[in-house]
Amino acid sequence: MKILAIRGRNLASLEGDFEIDFTAEPLLSAGIFAISGPTGAGKSTLLDAMCLALFARTPRTDQAKENNVKLQDVSNEQLSQSDPRFLLRRGTASGFAEVDFMALNGHCYRTRWSVARARDKENGRLQNPRLALYNLDKEEEEQGTRSDLQARIIELIGLTFDQFTRSVLLAQNDFSTFLKAEQGEKASLLEKLTGTELYSAISRQIFEKNARAKEAFDLIRSRIQGIELLTDEEENDLRTRFAGTEKELQRVEKAKAEQQALQEAVRSVEQQITVRQRQQKEATDKLAHATELLTVARREYEKGVEEQQQSEAHFKSLQQEILQARKLDIQLDTAIRDLSNSEQQLKDVTSRKKEAEKKYKAAALRQKQGQEEIARLTEWREHYKKKENIAEQLSALLLHLDAASAARSGVETASRSVETIRQAVITLNKQLAGLQQANASKQQALKQTEEKHRGLEEELKAVDIPALDKQIDKLRQEREQLLIEQARLEASGNIKELRARLQEGQPCPVCGSTHHPFVSNPEADTPPASIATLTLQLQELSGKKETCTANTRRLARLQQQLLQLHKELADSEAACKDIVGKQQLAASRQEREEVVVKEQSAKLAQSLSAADRLFGNNEWQKAWLQNPETFRSALTDFARQWHGNAEKLHQLERQESAQKAECESLASFLPSLEKQFEEAGLLHEKNRTAFSTLQAERKKLLNGRPADVVEQEYNRRMEELKERLKKLLATQTEQSGIADQTRGIADQIAKDLDEASADLFRRKAALDKWNADYQASSDGQPLEAILLRFTQEKTELGFRLRTQTENKAKVSGLQEELNVRRTESERWAKLNELAGSADGAKFRRIAQGYTLDILLNYANVQLRELTRRYRLERVPETLALQVIDRDMCDEVRTVHSLSGGESFLVSLALALGLSSLSSNRMRVESLFIDEGFGSLDAETLRVAMDALESLRTQGRKIGVISHVQEMTERIPVRVQVCRAGNGKSTLVVER
Repeated sequence: MKILAIRGRNLASLEGDFEIDFTAEPLLSAGIFAISGPTGAGKSTLLDAMCLALFARTPRTDQAKENNVKLQDVSNEQLSQSDPRFLLRRGTASGFAEVDFMALNGHCYRTRWSVARARDKENGRLQNPRLALYNLDKEEEEQGTRSDLQARIIELIGLTFDQFTRSVLLAQNDFSTFLKAEQGEKASLLEKLTGTELYSAISRQIFEKNARAKEAFDLIRSRIQGIELLTDEEENDLRTRFAGTEKELQRVEKAKAEQQALQEAVRSVEQQITVRQRQQKEATDKLAHATELLTVARREYEKGVEEQQQSEAHFKSLQQEILQARKLDIQLDTAIRDLSNSEQQLKDVTSRKKEAEKKYKAAALRQKQGQEEIARLTEWREHYKKKENIAEQLSALLLHLDAASAARSGVETASRSVETIRQAVITLNKQLAGLQQANASKQQALKQTEEKHRGLEEELKAVDIPALDKQIDKLRQEREQLLIEQARLEASGNIKELRARLQEGQPCPVCGSTHHPFVSNPEADTPPASIATLTLQLQELSGKKETCTANTRRLARLQQQLLQLHKELADSEAACKDIVGKQQLAASRQEREEVVVKEQSAKLAQSLSAADRLFGNNEWQKAWLQNPETFRSALTDFARQWHGNAEKLHQLERQESAQKAECESLASFLPSLEKQFEEAGLLHEKNRTAFSTLQAERKKLLNGRPADVVEQEYNRRMEELKERLKKLLATQTEQSGIADQTRGIADQIAKDLDEASADLFRRKAALDKWNADYQASSDGQPLEAILLRFTQEKTELGFRLRTQTENKAKVSGLQEELNVRRTESERWAKLNELAGSADGAKFRRIAQGYTLDILLNYANVQLRELTRRYRLERVPETLALQVIDRDMCDEVRTVHSLSGGESFLVSLALALGLSSLSSNRMRVESLFIDEGFGSLDAETLRVAMDALESLRTQGRKIGVISHVQEMTERIPVRVQVCRAGNGKSTLVVER
């Protein structure tokens, strides 16, 4: 993982956009660089921007553990003090943090954390932050929710936030975190850096395998315990009872079979009787039906013979009428042909006559229309005779009108420009007057501010602030001493009485002194008055100091106001000069436009005069001035119409003679067509009358039906009657045979019924005798009840015997599986005891113990360069660390006993060791150290710098934030954070 660039906008003291690009010189070739600047300028804000873009968190805001503490935002919203949105600079509406980095997969990505206020207003409510992730190589944005994108970023860089702050970013007061971290946290970080997650997975799988093996063993054991087995004695007793029951059941079943055989014989005979009775009924019904059908067939046959004779007689009477109808049919065919021919001839003559009349009317209409059009065109030309000159000289006239239109447009455009310039000059004059008035007000304000500034400077010069501070400190110390003395006196209850007994020259019973100042100077025994005096003096001096401090702040504000007023006056004077320049430019433009107005007016007058000569008057100008384009179009249309009408008039005059000859020719052809029409009408009427007469005579014969149809109907009727008589004879023969056969069957069925009734009586007597004998031998118990009892008993005993056999087989099979599961469970239990755990921590700690040993080897190499006094070791059987103190005969010390400077050196060595520790999956190529060097002496600082610079050959980039001047001067490449006033800072990359 490698950081390529850090960017941001409006974060804390860094206002506006800022960027640190590690892919451009001089940072590209620098192995180590310094981030320097005064306290509070925004050095750590750069690292905050990096953490915000990657994790939406920062080490500093995470240290605010009291999340229930709320702070007031500018929008009156209450936010938690750990909310990273507080990094947005006050007075700005939006900000962002952005980082370009090379991921573990070799691709370059850009992650961006941004926040904005509502409605893009500085006092708007803070909105939820937005997180975006771009693949720079593919030039596309990855999609997902904030949590999805955050998980994706962690996957790409291979580190969580806590792991990132242990190995890549050592924040302020956080150097010893990894050194003193818990064992699980160390293992997790080492796992990420070395790609040994497999050990955690193996540990969890061992735990899960052991749990599953134990569960499988317990399951089989519980299944065996849940199977119920009988004793051998109980099993033998069951088998004896089963054999006895089975023997009794066979005896009862044999008796049941005998009873069923007798019952079956009775039922068989009863069924035979029932079948014969049904057959007897069917034969009776069949005989009656056959007799009925025979009677109907004989009656229908007699009717058919009678109907056949009547049809033959009727057909003989129609023979003469059929012959006469055939003759009339031939005559009607001839009459129909004649009528059709005459009708077609009449239609042809009528069509020719109508066509000729239509042509004549059309020709006459065209002749009349042509004459009317000639008269109309002649009248129109006479009406516009005076304007013939316009149509003939249209080209010259249009040239003059186009020139006049162009000149008129030029005059109007130039006039509008002159008016616009005049209005602009008036506006500029007003603006200049307003600026001059504002300048006068600002000059007056500047003069007043300068006077106040000079007065405050003189007041401050008259006060010796250092002397005042010393005097305040002196009075405060004296007052504190008097207060202590007063407290001591009050603590001694009889001190005043003892002092009153002292005599000058006599020794004091307490100290032995012969001189007693409190006796010779009674005022020394009254400290409260002195304390009050000192308190008043201290209050006066403090008030004077506060006044000086307030005047100093006022002086700074006045200085700022002076700077602002000077800037505003300079801007105002520049604006005045700009307006004067604009006025001069407007005056010159106005003169040019007025010259254009005069030139175009002269051209307009010249073109209008030339057009007046062609028109013959100037009355046309009114219409032209209203709409020149419409007027020009009207002239063009009139000329086009004049020339078109002249040509059309000549064409109509040529067509008039031809139309007259055509009308005369058509009129001469109409009389002959009228005569042909009359002759064809007379012939058609004659043929129609003849056809009507024949048709009326034919309708009287055979009711108008054709003779062939009448003959066909007769022949078809006779054939139907013959076929019907034939079928009726066959039916009589068939039904007569059926009746004879059915009578014989009925007689045989009656004999069979008598024999079956006698057999049924004998069989019922045998069954009754068997039932009576069995009842006597079984004490009156029903056979079915005995059979059911023995059947149920046999089923129950058989089920218990089968269950016993199956349970024996199950237990035998499960016992073998139980032995296999026991062996497997014991094997996994031993392995789980060694390396298995639910969270994977046990085997991970074992494996990471070796990884930590490798890390300590790297760290001790770095630590020997920093200080030869200490060596890091792993506490045996743990991931905890201990320090070997060489100067104290290799005494083992806890890492918590190191001083601040010593902890920093050891933590720095660990951080450098973590940077060196890598695996096939991950390599940490960036390291940022925030502060911590101030606790080192000069020699140790030099050694630390040598160690950091040695990493340049390993391709790593180290960023150091420090206030130590010697350190920042030694590093050639620096990112300088410069204050710009009002809490603002800017970034400058220096070499």
